[in-house]
Amino acid sequence: MNNMFRIEIEDVDRRQSALSTILDQMDVPSFRKDTSSLPNLRWLSRNLSINNAKHPLHDVAKEMIMWLMKWHRSLAQVAKEN
Repeated sequence: MNNMFRIEIEDVDRRQSALSTILDQMDVPSFRKDTSSLPNLRWLSRNLSINNAKHPLHDVAKEMIMWLMKWHRSLAQVAKEN
């Protein structure tokens, strides 16, 4: 695999940390702020816009949520193959 496309766990940790910081500024239930949980990411992808659509970092948060969901799915796919 080409190293340019390899996702390191540090990249994931940074994105989760950045998303958590953004979510702390938004109207989100505290128990939904665990960005390492796929069910929470799914919930956030469906519900974040309800009370936070006008937040200046809304679009950034949505992009991070989608990226993390894809990463979780790719992990599940790798686990299935092994």
